[in-house]
Amino acid sequence: MFVSLQSFGQLNPVNNLEWDHWYICPNNFFSLTWNPPDSTPDTLIGYKVYRNNEFYRFQTETILNHEEEGGNCEEEFVYFHGGLDFWIHVTAIYNSSLEESNYIDSAYCEGFMIGIEESSHSKQYLFPNPTTGKINIEFQNVKMIYIADQIGKIIEKTNNSSVIDLSNNPRGIYFIKVITDRESFVEKVVLY
Repeated sequence: MFVSLQSFGQLNPVNNLEWDHWYICPNNFFSLTWNPPDSTPDTLIGYKVYRNNEFYRFQTETILNHEEEGGNCEEEFVYFHGGLDFWIHVTAIYNSSLEESNYIDSAYCEGFMIGIEESSHSKQYLFPNPTTGKINIEFQNVKMIYIADQIGKIIEKTNNSSVIDLSNNPRGIYFIKVITDRESFVEKVVLY
């Protein structure tokens, strides 16, 4: 006796999620790519892109990008919850059920890379500047502080809102981004 089993409604996930993120002053550029899922009896109609578990958008392409020569997404994709780090995953959506697959792969975004922004603040919130190491911070309700080197690479992040110590770092220019519950602020700091 021969028994034939057929699988209906199998929701194959996307494969090989790849993330690349770089900074060229003053822009964050990125590319998120993936392979389509293995074929199924159902028709694939597109993809849902998530940041953490929050839905970002539906699309039909296997790339989400913001690059020097263009792309299909804006830079704001990396400004999730004020520029904090997050996980990315992509699910496949199928025609007959309009259901989505699980995801088997995730990519990690460290959040936005810091750029130089013009400050509209007349008061000095980070001092002394220039500094030999320790910097006092005068902000209320600080959520996160990012410290980046002069090429925009984040070297430290903290939620300590009173003092930052750069004395173990090489002399040079650093950018400190302070995110509060109401605003964000970037200041260039010189360590000598």
